Amino acid sequence: MTTKRLHSPDFVSLPDEVASVFHVTAADGAVLPVYAWRDAPAAPAPALLFGHCTGFAAGSYRSLFERLATCARVFAFDARGHGGSTWPDGPLEQVFSLAHYVDDLRRVGAAVAARTGTVPHFAGHSLNGRAALRLEMAGGAPAWPSLTLFEPPIFPPPGEADHTEAMEKQGRLVRSTERRVAAWPDPASLVAFLKGRGIFGVFSDDDLAQQVHATLRPDAGGGWRLCCPPAIEAATFRSVRDDLDSWMRLDAVTRPLVLVRGDPSMPDRDWITAASATIAARMPGARLITLAGAGHMMMFEQPERCVAIIAEQLTSRSPD
Repeated sequence: MTTKRLHSPDFVSLPDEVASVFHVTAADGAVLPVYAWRDAPAAPAPALLFGHCTGFAAGSYRSLFERLATCARVFAFDARGHGGSTWPDGPLEQVFSLAHYVDDLRRVGAAVAARTGTVPHFAGHSLNGRAALRLEMAGGAPAWPSLTLFEPPIFPPPGEADHTEAMEKQGRLVRSTERRVAAWPDPASLVAFLKGRGIFGVFSDDDLAQQVHATLRPDAGGGWRLCCPPAIEAATFRSVRDDLDSWMRLDAVTRPLVLVRGDPSMPDRDWITAASATIAARMPGARLITLAGAGHMMMFEQPERCVAIIAEQLTSRSPD
């Protein structure tokens, strides 16, 4: 299976001025950029690996990394189908399966550990929080010193209290993603379109500019194109809806971890916010933190609070 390069080979979601880059090759030939934040405390400061959400990229969280770099050596990566990654040809349901995202995270974690000489702490938002939980369920996870997960989307099966809400909202998300415009004349046009719209309504001007830089790349034919094609983003969202096995296996995740959710009383809450209390309750070692007034994009709404939560975990001892 040959790797299909759909963008400029030198595209990175975090610029060289703030992060160096190396690459990890996945089992099927996908190539994932891994970023090492340049401005970091000297060793023995703890290493932290961060995983982004669906449709975003490592560079989407640049402001968060600037804050985290005061207490950790920060690493991040572009998942397959996102940012500066490449991926092989094949059916979307196979190339962007949960199993691949999970194994990719395992490989990236091992690569960071090899570079730093220590297994990093891990913090993941949505997509990569889910991958981290599945890695724990499979028993092949690195011995992360701590796990901090921001609303991992573990889908509730029929009969669970939040199933109907989850089906309606995830279905709506898939349909809107399939209609997403992939091509843009320039970054400013996408910034103007996103400003104040949907989840981006909580983004500062700087965060929105960084989001567009990280997720929009020059098109070989002229203009600009989303790094994560709508078909791939929609396929990843469908995989969440179709995965009921993860919910049934939550009790296998026994290690201590922190699960952070937004405010379930918000009128436009995400279904993951509602389901997170049950998700946490099903994991014997989980501690649930609720951020009042926040939604699924909590690290853009309350970045200082999110940094404080992660920083608290950086003092955790590695598991035996």
